[in-house]
Amino acid sequence: MPFVFLHTSDWHIAKPFGQLEPEVAGVLRQARLTACDRIAAAARDGGARHVLVAGDVLDRPSLPDRDLRAALAQMQAHASLVWHISPGNHDPASRGGVWERIARLGLPGNVVVYLEPRPVEIEPRCWLLPAPLATRAMSADPTAWMDAAATPEGDFRIGLAHGSIQGFGSEANASIRIAPERPRLAGLDYLALGDWHGVRQIGPLAAYSGTPEPDGYLDNAPGRALLVTLDGRNSPPRIEHREVGWHRWLKRDIATSRLTDLAALEGEIEGLGANARRVMLSIEVTGRVTMTEASDLAARLDDLEGRVLHLERRLDRMVPAPAGNDLDRLPEGHVRSLGRALTQAAADTADARHLVARRALRHLFELSEQNTQDIEGEGP
Repeated sequence: MPFVFLHTSDWHIAKPFGQLEPEVAGVLRQARLTACDRIAAAARDGGARHVLVAGDVLDRPSLPDRDLRAALAQMQAHASLVWHISPGNHDPASRGGVWERIARLGLPGNVVVYLEPRPVEIEPRCWLLPAPLATRAMSADPTAWMDAAATPEGDFRIGLAHGSIQGFGSEANASIRIAPERPRLAGLDYLALGDWHGVRQIGPLAAYSGTPEPDGYLDNAPGRALLVTLDGRNSPPRIEHREVGWHRWLKRDIATSRLTDLAALEGEIEGLGANARRVMLSIEVTGRVTMTEASDLAARLDDLEGRVLHLERRLDRMVPAPAGNDLDRLPEGHVRSLGRALTQAAADTADARHLVARRALRHLFELSEQNTQDIEGEGP
């Protein structure tokens, strides 16, 4: 009989997002918590009763009890599901650590946390082989024990682990390494992996589910969970992507010579309607701009910023290039002289200070424009 389950990982509940404005960070933290509800809906819609979480449910062991209680309550609310959690490197099962604190708070009946590596029968003839991490980093492969782990002949064997598959990604900096041949060596029907924050299949029997809620401007298929169906021991698993992400992190490069790209982005955001408030947007502007063009561009970015949750402006590669009477629009005297000097310095790419000059010239234009608007706003 087929066995169906949902594979997820890397929730990172209570991630601080300290580089963002407090209001935006708060919205993103809440979305990481409520991702549990969307994961539960995906499991139920797919006919799964079990949810396998391959590590890093929590962002760090030092979370206050209120965050721990919130995570537990979110899973407890979905009583028809059983949540199987194997600690990862962000929330390791260390002595006196966060999982002992959680045990004292009291685990809900539908939440199972695995603190030691041993086979557990989670359904008749279906065994889970968890590889919980006890430390943030370790030299040994945490899945190596699975090779010799005995289960009844013909029963399903599902591995649950957190770490970097050797030969995949930037393993040189990996703190936990897992052998790519582990599914074959351990006779696994599927190896549910966590650590990589996007969906990635590693051969026919192993996959990373990625984080259910995007947390960066990366094109790595985040915001998903994997619905896995095991039809039989001699059949490869059927793996289906389920969208569970709430926010979208979009990164766009806009060349000033092709402002039609900006127009297309404006149309894309407008087409999202109210859902645009879920968008985290990063725009890098490159190319030469006159003072008039820079003013127009700033106004259009301001409009976009009002439509989305957050806009990150990356303007270091935008080159202020005064044309015509641009410099004459600056106040006479020292300010205009400064504008001419910065224009020359910004154009001298052989001078390491040209990037600073670009930035200073751009800000000088902006301040001058704002000053003109303020004067005009005062009226007679």
